[in-house]
Amino acid sequence: MDNSFDLQQLKAQFEILNNKLNQQQIVNERIIRASVNSKVRSINRDGRAMVGIAVAGCVAIVADHYLVKWSWPFTIVTILFMLVAIYYNIKMRRGINSEGALSSDLIDMRLRALRLRRMQNRWLWFSIPFIVVWLGWLVMETMKVNTNPMPLLIGCGVGFVIGSIVGVRQYLRTQRQAADIIADIDNLKND
Repeated sequence: MDNSFDLQQLKAQFEILNNKLNQQQIVNERIIRASVNSKVRSINRDGRAMVGIAVAGCVAIVADHYLVKWSWPFTIVTILFMLVAIYYNIKMRRGINSEGALSSDLIDMRLRALRLRRMQNRWLWFSIPFIVVWLGWLVMETMKVNTNPMPLLIGCGVGFVIGSIVGVRQYLRTQRQAADIIADIDNLKND
């Protein structure tokens, strides 16, 4: 009789421990989802800011076409680049949203974060060579249309440096946040 009582007591303690572990797992998943949601919101906020900057760039290049007298081919190629950047930015962030972070399968969110990182890296392979060629074209256009191009070239140089700093910071922040999303989900999976 004593062994039966010990066995029932052991089963009851095991049941209590099992319930506590299940509750801990639910709490961990909620914490991970909240963390992922926060990072997703930040990634999307950065994406909206980049789209806003690109739209402002389209407006500015059209205004500069009339003010500085840059050629139409230069203006059109610049606007097309900005439009491609806007499209790719939206496409890259598709599927990375707060609703998905809170309700979708975390493994699916992990795959979306991996896709975001990969697409952002691919964009660099296109955009950096384009910008190098475009900067050379910008200098040629500026030299061609101005008798005193130095103030405009200095302004372009300052804009390039500031834009590069903002772009690199945004790129690194997005890469880090996507890597954090992946790591958070992997840690939950391993627990």
